[in-house]
Amino acid sequence: MRIANFCPICGAPTTMRERFGKVRPVCSQCNHTVFFEPKVAVVVFVTNGEQILLVQRANDPARDTWALPAGFVDPEEDPREAARRETLEETGLAVEITQLIDVLHRPDANGLADIVLAFRAEVIGGQLHAGDDAADAGWFARTALPEIGFKTTEILLSRWSEIDGS
Repeated sequence: MRIANFCPICGAPTTMRERFGKVRPVCSQCNHTVFFEPKVAVVVFVTNGEQILLVQRANDPARDTWALPAGFVDPEEDPREAARRETLEETGLAVEITQLIDVLHRPDANGLADIVLAFRAEVIGGQLHAGDDAADAGWFARTALPEIGFKTTEILLSRWSEIDGS
């Protein structure tokens, strides 16, 4: 549960009160209601023939497990640009976004993202190498997948045939 102990407008302490159908932090002085903005992430589904692009997590959560390239959307950043940026940062590969696959709400119970935008992409350049917060990056066959660390990746891999049209 997110908390706001102080009002972002005047700095006075907040108290929990029912507002707009939910209990929310409300300023004890100026009566401002605090609304938390959702954290938005992107995840990118890239195939090469019968193989999928995965990255090994270098950090928690899910350190040492594998996942699709992913990351948070920066404020004022187009989500498609975030998907391209995250893929390039984690894998060294430049991609073109070809499709919005799905919008998922908090797929990982203990995850940090509230909304995950899943994109399909195709490689248009670059050299595969691990970067940013990836310990490794590689292509994997459907029959030889490593340990998967996120529910989002599991969901999308289970839909591989539907997404890839094969």
